[in-house]
Amino acid sequence: MTMTNFPTRRTFLSFTAISIAGLGLSGCSLLGESAPSGSGQAAAPQEEMGAVDGARTLIAYFSVPETEDPEGMTRDEENSTHVVDGTVYGNTQYAAMLMAEGLGAELFRIETAQELPLDHQTLIDLAVQWQDDGERPELKGLIPNLDEYDTVIVGYPIWEYDMPMPLYTFFEQNDFADKDVYIFTTHDVSGLSGTLETVTGMLPEANVSANTFDISRNDMDQSEALVADWVGTLS
Repeated sequence: MTMTNFPTRRTFLSFTAISIAGLGLSGCSLLGESAPSGSGQAAAPQEEMGAVDGARTLIAYFSVPETEDPEGMTRDEENSTHVVDGTVYGNTQYAAMLMAEGLGAELFRIETAQELPLDHQTLIDLAVQWQDDGERPELKGLIPNLDEYDTVIVGYPIWEYDMPMPLYTFFEQNDFADKDVYIFTTHDVSGLSGTLETVTGMLPEANVSANTFDISRNDMDQSEALVADWVGTLS
């Protein structure tokens, strides 16, 4: 699988005005109400990590904006998206873009082989079905060059109090041994929803950081500043 054509530090020139020293982040839409996932495992994320080298960093994200049309959005569509200069981005997608620009890192979009529905209720129903069945949805492909990166930052929305089931596929099918792994989430008001412990338990041979980032969909207008602040803690 080739790297996504989504803008990286080399092509995403419209974001060069973002201050690296003050990056900030904002949230993504939540499918369902906020609540802890209850999936806490006996995991110990690392409190101290070395400085992140942007040139050796990959930002992998899963994002499902429910529309590409900035006009006449429903409330659910607005909750899942952030519009910049007339272009619609998913909340997680936009946060990942900001991080990539601030760090000088590369982007990789996590995508399912199955085309996902954009209708809000249909997407919720699918997410619930996946969870109930313990589904591991097939992905379009793995990271093709994971060995080129020392650090992987993984972002996802909180769906039904947990990370989307495609993230379980992603963590199980890629080899993160000896990688430094950071996570970030976009959400309604649920924060990480217990997913740091879940990811730490799933990646026993990786160095999963306790330094996480999460942003509410209600704070997306402040995302540049919030992301910048967090990126500043990685150097």
